[in-house]
Amino acid sequence: MYPVTYEADYQRDRNRLTTFFRIIVVIPWLIVAIVYWIAAYVVVAIAWFALLILGRYPKGMYNFVGGVLRFSMKVSGFLSLQTDAWPGFGLSDDSDYPIRVRIAEPAAKQSRLKVFFRLILLIPAFVISIFMQYAIQYIVVISWLTIVFRGYQPAAVHNALAYILGYSTRFTAYALYMRDEYPPFRLDVGGSETPAPPVGAPVAAAR
Repeated sequence: MYPVTYEADYQRDRNRLTTFFRIIVVIPWLIVAIVYWIAAYVVVAIAWFALLILGRYPKGMYNFVGGVLRFSMKVSGFLSLQTDAWPGFGLSDDSDYPIRVRIAEPAAKQSRLKVFFRLILLIPAFVISIFMQYAIQYIVVISWLTIVFRGYQPAAVHNALAYILGYSTRFTAYALYMRDEYPPFRLDVGGSETPAPPVGAPVAAAR
């Protein structure tokens, strides 16, 4: 299993009103995300030098960057209609929230060579990420229309969103030098593919 995972609980019946205005109501969280990412980019730049010199990610920096990643994926999941629950503004893990990003402890040692050439190594995963970003736009539209006009989200749509957001989480962690392990493309990197959940049943998806 990859050291960074994304999980989203499935809920069939959804709020039509907040879904209809989702792009508007999410604005405060997007503003906060921009502020967090400005700080995170500065920390990542410093961490890059630390990785080359020390061969490891300083834990304080790692936890902060991981917190920003966690917050951003919660906001992305909320914006992408994975949940109707309002995300918090903090960076810490919240096991009660329907979207959870689990991040393993920093590796005791990382490859200086992989860190130095990360931008080159990132190219194949970046290409896949671009295709996924195009795909999620169409899936979100389908989800939005279904929820607004029928009041529910199909399990298959939820799983598709969770898969793309799960890959985006792993890809971003790799791009931020948090892991040396290449982000896998599979839905469940720990075993067989996760089947679609029964309609109305909760599920933790897209590791």
